[in-house]
Amino acid sequence: MAGLWVFPGSFDPATRGHEDLIRRAAALCDELIVAVLINPDKKGFLPQKKRVEMLENMCTSMPNVRVESHNGLLADYVREKGANAVVRGVRSATEMEVELPWAAFNRVLYPAFEVIYLPARPDLRDVSSSMVRQLAAFGGDITPFVPECNAELIKNYLSRHS
Repeated sequence: MAGLWVFPGSFDPATRGHEDLIRRAAALCDELIVAVLINPDKKGFLPQKKRVEMLENMCTSMPNVRVESHNGLLADYVREKGANAVVRGVRSATEMEVELPWAAFNRVLYPAFEVIYLPARPDLRDVSSSMVRQLAAFGGDITPFVPECNAELIKNYLSRHS
């Protein structure tokens, strides 16, 4: 399946795992939109605008990838963009159990909603945004876990807003 795909997430912050999934998804479709969404169940670490900026930095070498933000329902966004599929990364069977009901929920809202699941690479499976946030909040070295182009941006942001 080619066409336009959407890779949604909060990306708060984007990790090396996200970067890997974006590269892999972009290689499988004609165009990929990385959609920075607001998750009302999560307290934001970085402002949405800063997350978009970091993802744009990370995706500069990927010509078929663009980054956008959206503050509404994913199903509405996918319909509005005319996307063929949504890409979701999964790190474990537990995450898959969480993802499947969301896919069914979104399919009720938009019957053409299709999801493609990409498993995380084993060496990146244990990296999560929440772990990076906690490490950064305590002044730890986040460079092994986030794209090199963004580590300094995150540190600078935290130093100005701590």
